[in-house]
Amino acid sequence: MHPLSNIFAIGLAGVILAFLAFDLRRGVIRVLSGRSAVLVAVMYWYLLEALRLPKDLEIYTQSEYNFGLLCVFVSVVAFLVAYHQSHLELFNAIARRLPILDDSGVLLQLVLAGMTIGLGSLLIYVDFSPSAFFEGITGLSARWTGALVRGRYGSWRTVLYEMQMFLEASLPLAVALAFKKDAPIGRRVFSSLFVVWMILRQFSTGARTPLVPIVLCICAAIFWRSGARVRRLLIVVGIPVGLVAGYFVAAMIVAGRNEGKLELDATKTEYVGTEMFRELLFVIHAEDHGMEPQYGLTYFTQLVNPIPRAIWPGKPVADAGLILARAYGAVYKSGEPTMTIAPGFLGEAYMNFWFLGLIIVPAVAGVVVRAWDRLLPIALRSLPSLLVYATGLARIYASGRSVNFATFYGLFALFALLIVLDKVRRSSSGPPRRQTVVLRRGPTIGATFPPPVTRYKV
Repeated sequence: MHPLSNIFAIGLAGVILAFLAFDLRRGVIRVLSGRSAVLVAVMYWYLLEALRLPKDLEIYTQSEYNFGLLCVFVSVVAFLVAYHQSHLELFNAIARRLPILDDSGVLLQLVLAGMTIGLGSLLIYVDFSPSAFFEGITGLSARWTGALVRGRYGSWRTVLYEMQMFLEASLPLAVALAFKKDAPIGRRVFSSLFVVWMILRQFSTGARTPLVPIVLCICAAIFWRSGARVRRLLIVVGIPVGLVAGYFVAAMIVAGRNEGKLELDATKTEYVGTEMFRELLFVIHAEDHGMEPQYGLTYFTQLVNPIPRAIWPGKPVADAGLILARAYGAVYKSGEPTMTIAPGFLGEAYMNFWFLGLIIVPAVAGVVVRAWDRLLPIALRSLPSLLVYATGLARIYASGRSVNFATFYGLFALFALLIVLDKVRRSSSGPPRRQTVVLRRGPTIGATFPPPVTRYKV
């Protein structure tokens, strides 16, 4: 055993808080940026454990612990440098189409389209047994049980299962419709019931990550309907309280899902799933003692994940969670892993490219997050746009635990629905007039309003 000092973790936490304060000095509203979501994720997924110093960290020396903190710091700096230096605009196609969501009729069409595709695919998946949609939603079920689960490796049936991404795509739009005061009451009730079903379904299966965008969308809708003073209170008080409450809810789910019952005592579990710092230290230690780097194979595996194994039987299975489970020795006698273990965003970066990965991968993330943050001025103009933006923030935040591209499938499905509907509307109304759509865009950090504008020809 090695008594560890967390003095450097305290110092790094202070630095992260200073980075957050730098962004908030010109307006509390900037806490809604993806940049802030990343910094909060670093505090939540990594530094919380480093500050607490649980027993699991005592197997490492002080130098290993300090090196892990250095890795976190370098990654944060790489992210921020890339973020502030990036000028790429990756989401212009979405930005141009967000204004059409202000029409409650369009919202209803998108919600119905997403539900039709998602529920229709799942209905086929469960052999046309609608009762499977309500299986266990009145309580917490034992994990990996029930009809609505999939196998570890892909097949044609898995394609049907994954089409539920369109249910996730419908979610922020359904929340917007439920909170839209000028929408007919029937539409609002219908949308509310769908949102409630999604919450109950995710909670009952013991899945925690899918709950993040649902909760964030509801909170964003409440934020939108509040006055200026309440908005500030929701940001200053609501976010810290929400993070603490989220931690205990996650612990409750972990404590109860293995036995299939609701467990209110969050202290019954020592591993909640926020312990990404120990996974980073384990990956560093494992590669120093012979574990081969993946050279980007785990990211490639996720990219080709949508391809059915029936088409590509030799599709890679180099999932980071499975690799880490094997490194821990969590395998059956056959060598098949008994579980998946999330290596965390930084752990997977190191797993692929050693220390260099802690610069490359966060830098790429910085470019993408900066491009997403360019949507914030547009998102603040209407409730549906804000909820689409908030969905992206939820995915960014959740990625601190695991770089899982499947987490973004719902967002991709939403983009696809939005683009298809926009093209259908344009074709039905005849050739479009050439006009200029003005989208105000300014630097995400330190911007003064009104920001400069970007003009798109459509």
